Amino acid sequence: MEPAEAAAYTENCISGEPAPCVSKCPFRLDVSQFLGKTSKRKWNSAYKTLRTAVVFPAIVGALCPAPCENECLRAQTGDEPVAVRMIEDACVSLAENKRPEYYVIPPKTQRAAIIGAGVAGLSAALCLAQKKYPVTVYDSGEGWGGSLRSHPRFSEFDADITMQFSVTEAEFIFNTSITSLEGLTGYDLIYVATGSGGDSFGLLGGWDPDLLTTAAPGIFIGGALTGADLPGSVVQGKTLSKTAEVFLQTGKAAGESGAVKDRVCRPDYSGAPSVRRAAPAGQDGYTADEAETESLRCFQCDCEKCVASCEMLNAFRKKPKKIALEVLTDTKVTPPYSTHTLTRQAYSCNMCGHCKAVCPEDIDVGALLQASRAARTQDRDYPAAMHDFWLREMDFMTGEASFFIAPGVEPGYVFFPGCQLGAHDPEYVYKSYEFLHRKFNAGIFAGCCGAPAYWAGDAKRQTVNFDRIREVWKEAGEPAFVFACATCESMFGTFLPEIRRESLYGLLDADGGAAPALIFNRASVFDPCNARKNPETELAVRALARKSGAEISELPEKNRCCGYGGHMRTANPNLYDSITEKRAGMGEHPYIVYCVNCREVFMSRGKESAHILDVVFDLSRAENIPRIDEKHNNAIKVKMELNTETGNADPGAAVNEWDSLDLIVDDSLAESIDRKLIALSDIREAVWLAEKTGDKFVDEADGVCQCSMEKAVLTYWVQYKKTDSGAYEVFGAYYHRMRIGGGDT
Repeated sequence: MEPAEAAAYTENCISGEPAPCVSKCPFRLDVSQFLGKTSKRKWNSAYKTLRTAVVFPAIVGALCPAPCENECLRAQTGDEPVAVRMIEDACVSLAENKRPEYYVIPPKTQRAAIIGAGVAGLSAALCLAQKKYPVTVYDSGEGWGGSLRSHPRFSEFDADITMQFSVTEAEFIFNTSITSLEGLTGYDLIYVATGSGGDSFGLLGGWDPDLLTTAAPGIFIGGALTGADLPGSVVQGKTLSKTAEVFLQTGKAAGESGAVKDRVCRPDYSGAPSVRRAAPAGQDGYTADEAETESLRCFQCDCEKCVASCEMLNAFRKKPKKIALEVLTDTKVTPPYSTHTLTRQAYSCNMCGHCKAVCPEDIDVGALLQASRAARTQDRDYPAAMHDFWLREMDFMTGEASFFIAPGVEPGYVFFPGCQLGAHDPEYVYKSYEFLHRKFNAGIFAGCCGAPAYWAGDAKRQTVNFDRIREVWKEAGEPAFVFACATCESMFGTFLPEIRRESLYGLLDADGGAAPALIFNRASVFDPCNARKNPETELAVRALARKSGAEISELPEKNRCCGYGGHMRTANPNLYDSITEKRAGMGEHPYIVYCVNCREVFMSRGKESAHILDVVFDLSRAENIPRIDEKHNNAIKVKMELNTETGNADPGAAVNEWDSLDLIVDDSLAESIDRKLIALSDIREAVWLAEKTGDKFVDEADGVCQCSMEKAVLTYWVQYKKTDSGAYEVFGAYYHRMRIGGGDT
């Protein structure tokens, strides 16, 4: 993955961008950081932050018109803005350590002359002096300060100026009027800051407001002379020091030409509680307690909608732009420099689209992490074990369990039940197909939409599957596909958009002949994450549920992933448990679902639920989650049953030598093995292989054997013992990703 490709996913992300107050601050003071420190009474640290930005904290704290406050998002709650200027003023009074930073820099030889000792000239002089340029400041008055000398608080301002210059060397020449620049010889740079109405020496006509340059090389103009206010004059001094340094080093002025338009982070706080502005008890501004209280009103503006709303993002506490950077280092940088710091997170994502749905800028972190998976799979640098089970399931469902029956009319309809509907309960497929065949003379295509390959980042397997589906569709006269699974419909919409799509539930609702059975008097519909873009299906499911007579109440949120998507279960089991428990607890009433994966998740959490097809066709709900081998058998059963009805002689499942092996597995062990995603067929194969080759460990004390079987990705281990009846009793099974070396020892 190239840097631009990774960055493109999050380039519009506003998280970490300046808050509105910062964007309007002429000094670019990080207001949130400053107020975060004052809210903790860290006055010295807050003062340092303020000083770095504004140069003269006492002057700015007292006189800044505070344009930042006009942008404060407290207005969304109907409150007054945070009193930033008053807090700045208080910070200056409360800070005890105000000594300026001293920079150890080699002295420069180029000399600078500043005409005017107001805030503009002082700012430029201080910034240049800190860089060790010899600076001489001329002023016609008897001291520094310019127009501020008549201010009632000038004694404070004077002390501030004195302090800021206390660790620098600058020469001040007062009571001296400069009437001609020609008399200033021996200077490599001149900055004219003579104040409002002051002498511009005829150079304003060629003035560049961005670089502060004039038509005369080496002569710059700024401050009130150019119309700048007090904050602008201070900022221009800082700008001058940067521009002038380039000029003195290269002979050509350059800098940050033009206005820099930062992206602004403007979160929505309209639902936040109202907090009134703290009023100072005295006439001298805020006390420490009052400044702290007022600082706490700051929202610390930053957009964290995705992090706050997504359990995965919240668990890892990484913002989208950092994730994009780590995706790049995980996929682009070659070992040993690539640390794979994102691996666990990349494979912990449900790919549910919730982050994009809540993001004001449509940032899709799931798509970014899927791209990461795809890039790593392509480079064969990926944790294959995290997807091995589901990819083998996909191979089974698109191979042994797949079949196609053409529609009776062209183009007609083809029912695409997906890989899990019939595996969970064959009656779901039988009843749905019976309705569609009777109503529309529809055909059926049993297979997989490719979601497991998509989640794994296996683009090759995904493309092969899509090509096969497309080929079957074209040969059948390009019929519309009818979906019972929102994930299947979403996958087709993204990767096979040329195929017309219909919802099974929409057709059932429109039929009008359905008489759904009342299973729950009151229930909530749990909408799967992939139904997010299909409101028609969501409405149809609710309509069918209400036809049963049930009272339907809405959950607090729609389209939250149940936890199944993205194969999180193997990558991050603790997070999987947390999410599935949370989803099961979203509502107090039973759930009506229209995704069998959702139903199985809720069944595993003890949440009472029913599939909408249980309601529509009055089916007996399964009480237990079918185990892996039962799902395989169900899928083959559907294939053989429907093929038999149409006269197709398809034999169904392939027969392996180990299929007839008789196993004894108690219920608790069978449940444990299933949770580990180990099929009994894998155990049969391992035992059969051990018995055939003799490659096993035998405990002579009790006759218990232990064997291993290496597959493409995993190594399986089984503990078993042959009984007198010839059956094999299984005591345990597990797998890992290691390989066991053979050979003599």
